[in-house]
Amino acid sequence: MIVTINRLSSITLLLSSLMLFLITIPTNAQHGLANTENDTLSKSVIIHPVIEGELVSSEHEYKSKLRLGDQLGRDFTVAEMQDDGIAKRYKNKGRTNKDWYGWRKNVLAPFDGKVTRVQYPDTTNKPGTMNRDADPGLIFFQNKNHVTVIYAHAREIEVEEGQQVKAGDVVAKVGNNGNSRLPHIHVGAWNKDTPLQIQVDLYAPHRN
Repeated sequence: MIVTINRLSSITLLLSSLMLFLITIPTNAQHGLANTENDTLSKSVIIHPVIEGELVSSEHEYKSKLRLGDQLGRDFTVAEMQDDGIAKRYKNKGRTNKDWYGWRKNVLAPFDGKVTRVQYPDTTNKPGTMNRDADPGLIFFQNKNHVTVIYAHAREIEVEEGQQVKAGDVVAKVGNNGNSRLPHIHVGAWNKDTPLQIQVDLYAPHRN
């Protein structure tokens, strides 16, 4: 019993020392910056959920050489809970676009603002393939704070350049166009020359 208590004391002391060490570590800025004051990666925008349904998303790794809409982008699609309790993005083997739960789901405006540009898609990909030379289906939005949000891989786009939208308005359907291997919506955001991390306001549908 004495040995057990001594071991527990040693472990507790070690954990306490480790926590103290972690607390005193200075915050690291983005690569190449001396401090966090001008760390563009700490800036973000909160948007309405992008697609109707149970969202799943993945974030792009930051790459400064990419366009602003790709530097800190996120890809959104829809998943459904299966009988075994596992959420899946597609049924069967996902070989057709219709197998994906996000396919042709309603795409929703990110915030109150204006549509500044629209590019309609000219092709549709099969899952697992992409066409880098095709028009990917783009919608650009801008709000009163001059934040721009871009949606890519949309289809059946229902808005026009110059149109005012409210957060949550239906603007398109989920597609699989251009540089895309599966039905989803790519979202990028920036303010002037600063890429923004994207956060989703999951309470927004309840407020609206």
